Amino acid sequence: MEEYQQSAKYYDAVLAPFIRPIRRRVLHLIKQYRYRAILDVCCGTGDQLKLLKQHGFEAEGIDLSDAMLEVAGRGAVKADCTRQDATQMQYAEENFELVMTAFALHEKEHTAARKIVEEMVRVAKEGGDLLIVDYALSEKTSLLSKTLIYFIEWLAGGSHYRNFLDYLGKGGLPGLLEGMPLAEVERHYFARHGVVLLLLRKENR
Repeated sequence: MEEYQQSAKYYDAVLAPFIRPIRRRVLHLIKQYRYRAILDVCCGTGDQLKLLKQHGFEAEGIDLSDAMLEVAGRGAVKADCTRQDATQMQYAEENFELVMTAFALHEKEHTAARKIVEEMVRVAKEGGDLLIVDYALSEKTSLLSKTLIYFIEWLAGGSHYRNFLDYLGKGGLPGLLEGMPLAEVERHYFARHGVVLLLLRKENR
């Protein structure tokens, strides 16, 4: 059985209160920078894409989970998503003004997560942007937030939890992004400093 076969149906309902402020910030940034060609990597249920569509933005997403993609294709507003492996995207180089992903990298094995970011850089236009949302646990993270994050990941269990621990052990996003041709544009924290949104610009090589 695929990893999200059961959870896909209630994923948005359970996590919506936690994720909604982040979704709104992403929308705000997209309006601010006026991106047009947008790709959501590991788009899941397409919740972010549906929000963008409601505000007049045409964006597309990719995911490997059939269960998640089924949810993305339901509802009054349907997300434009296709089944693709994020480590081997079927897009030409420099195809998108904005390439984004949220809460996907921490759950992948380090090599795969690194490859996903490399692919995001590859398909982003020169001077285009990457937007990454994921955990950023530090001494600034509140105890409550840290406890909840560990509990959520522990509940996911298996390789998901092991990869989460490895992600933290290898320095989180800074460790994952080390050496990438990316310059920070903006940074925003959520969940009492437990989650970070990074807006990064692809630099000329």
